[in-house]
Amino acid sequence: MGKIMRWLVWGVLLHAAAAVAGGEDRALDILLTNDDGWDSPGITAVAAALTAAGHRVTVVAPLSQQSGSGMKITLGELVVTEQHPGVWSVDGSPADAVGVGLQHVLRDAPPDLVVSGANFGQNLGNNVMISGTVGAAMMAVMHGVPAIAVSVGLDLAEAGAEPRFPSTLAAFPGAAAFTARLVDSLAARRADGLLPPGQIVNVNYPAVATPAGVVWARASRHGGFALRYDGATPDGIKTAIEHDAEGQAEAVTDTGRFAAGYVTLTVLTPDWNAADNAAAGARARIDAAALLNP
Repeated sequence: MGKIMRWLVWGVLLHAAAAVAGGEDRALDILLTNDDGWDSPGITAVAAALTAAGHRVTVVAPLSQQSGSGMKITLGELVVTEQHPGVWSVDGSPADAVGVGLQHVLRDAPPDLVVSGANFGQNLGNNVMISGTVGAAMMAVMHGVPAIAVSVGLDLAEAGAEPRFPSTLAAFPGAAAFTARLVDSLAARRADGLLPPGQIVNVNYPAVATPAGVVWARASRHGGFALRYDGATPDGIKTAIEHDAEGQAEAVTDTGRFAAGYVTLTVLTPDWNAADNAAAGARARIDAAALLNP
């Protein structure tokens, strides 16, 4: 389905959902973003699923591909364009898009929830620290809005296929439907808030026909992908990514459970403080009081 047709279908769903859900207590106002660009198939699938479930969706997403941008922000002017009714592009990062969405597009009608995704490729373990998808969700919670990040598995061996990564494309509808059910579950229990303050739920959906199940898992110290800086070119170094075999071998973390075919749910926060017992080793090595004395 072409890009224009995908958004036309979403527009029809938007009007239909508004007609049936206007007085529905569980209908949420949702800001939807991603790091693959406002017209990517993952975000359009999620927009359609959330809208069909009766939620009111506003898309504010990057103009172009922004994978690996983390929480990068742009200093200076941002070009903001309304591509379709309720669909805005931002010539900046995913974090920029969330900032624009919260402080400009939806300034007078703050959303109940920010959803980031669905992303082309898993964001597992320590990869969350460089993920634009997760970075957008983190930007939301730093502004006091609960958030979910959604990513769909990607097999690097499919990079040469046409279209590229067909198993990911095939999994987007299932991941979008899963996201809508997750949002509905939160909405049904929203009396104490959709999520605890300062927390996001990081969802990773495998690119399989039928997931093995759904599990809560801690983030691994490894990632779904490993980045390499060892491809020499005439002018410098070429970067490349590969699947992280060490992370996949772990039995109980998000990387291992995802490799086994499970949808993984991981709670993340923007608090980077090490636990006191973990920080003790660094403190023991540094005599802080002596550092001011020559």
